[in-house]
Amino acid sequence: MSNAQSEIHRKEGNRLLADGDLRGAEACYRRSIAADPGSAEACVALGFVLLKQERLDDAKPFLETAVSLDSGNADGHYLLGTIAQKRGRPAEAIAEFDKALAINPRFAEAQHDIGVAFRAQGRLDEALRCFDRALSIQPGFAPSRFSKSLVLLLLGDYARGLELFESRLEACEDELVHNWLAFLSKHPEKPRWQGEALRGRSLLVWTEQGAGDCMMMARYLPRLAEKGAGRILVLSDPSLIRLFKALPLGCEVLSRVDTLALGAFDLHCPMMSLPLLFGTSLETIPRAVPYLHVPPDLRESWSRRLAESKGLKVGLAWAGNRKYGRDFLRSVAFHQLKPLFGVPGVTYVSLQKGAAAEERDEANRFLADWMDECVDFMDTAALILDLDLVVSVDTSVAHLAGALGRPVWLLNRFESEWRWLREGEKSPWYPTMRIFRQAAPNDWQGVIGQLARELAELASSGRARV
Repeated sequence: MSNAQSEIHRKEGNRLLADGDLRGAEACYRRSIAADPGSAEACVALGFVLLKQERLDDAKPFLETAVSLDSGNADGHYLLGTIAQKRGRPAEAIAEFDKALAINPRFAEAQHDIGVAFRAQGRLDEALRCFDRALSIQPGFAPSRFSKSLVLLLLGDYARGLELFESRLEACEDELVHNWLAFLSKHPEKPRWQGEALRGRSLLVWTEQGAGDCMMMARYLPRLAEKGAGRILVLSDPSLIRLFKALPLGCEVLSRVDTLALGAFDLHCPMMSLPLLFGTSLETIPRAVPYLHVPPDLRESWSRRLAESKGLKVGLAWAGNRKYGRDFLRSVAFHQLKPLFGVPGVTYVSLQKGAAAEERDEANRFLADWMDECVDFMDTAALILDLDLVVSVDTSVAHLAGALGRPVWLLNRFESEWRWLREGEKSPWYPTMRIFRQAAPNDWQGVIGQLARELAELASSGRARV
């Protein structure tokens, strides 16, 4: 009787999960386990729904119970690997994914995630082979196509990488992007622009991914006039509107889809597709900076805040958006920056927004902070223009400083992002950027130690080396 009751609760949980009710599904799965503690399926289901809520510590015991009850449960091993992956433990993740594949050799997701773990370890050739194996199991599997594109781009293979990078839209989990694509699919009379001559037609460029990605791609917007665009509209996050309106091409910028009339544009294009549509290679990236600009009156109003600052003025951004799944790899805890505050002759200025801005402790006395007055990235840009140097992890502030043509030192995680390539100090996208790379996963101590030494030399010489 208990097994039948357990099955009823589990099926109800599945229904609620399909409807997006994670908490309701969780309650049903717990009732299912209470009715039958020996049900590996119910334990996996509960582990999965807890994992969906990013409750890793809660999920793990149920998944461990599931594989102890049924060692042949591929899903249980796969989800344990996912937890290890999210915790930045690629070797542990690979071991669990291998167990899942031993049980089910056609488990495309497990094969793909081994590739992701290999990439985190810098084993790029092995990562590519895993993505190809996943695609042989499930042709067209968008996550593997997208992940393969990131490795190819990281290796500098833009010819193959940018084409595969288009799969990001299929692999994307952003509900707003999905809703926008669904809306556009109902209007075939508004096709995707494929890079052809525009001949006076109106083009809508819609932003996607993070603010830093959009700033990086803004360099292409003026080139749309070369394609003969009669009118350029940009659908943007509100935080970027003033920056984009200041571009010297007179594009129209709006932030709400509901204010956009279908008759306002003839074609549309996602912003991150611009490098592909302009046939970009490492050698042809538009490198001229600055390409983002601040009105003189706004810059003057911000300059007054730094007028009394002495020594080398260095802006700091130590954390990205925590909603990004791998933020734990790219962000630095504030206390890890402590070696910097012993460097003489430096005034530090916060460029940090969000929850991480509240992490400051006794180092507050070393850090000037006007970020509460920065309502958008235009204000942050005005502040950056009066700094001697920006030091940032891989987040929007690094892109903003680079687009403004200011000296910027990027603290880059071991696995790197495709745009920074896998080695070297120089960025192909920003000529004023210098990249400080982790020598091993999670080795911020080494990076920050090097940074402190370089800052001391810079403060004493007064010259920035980028």
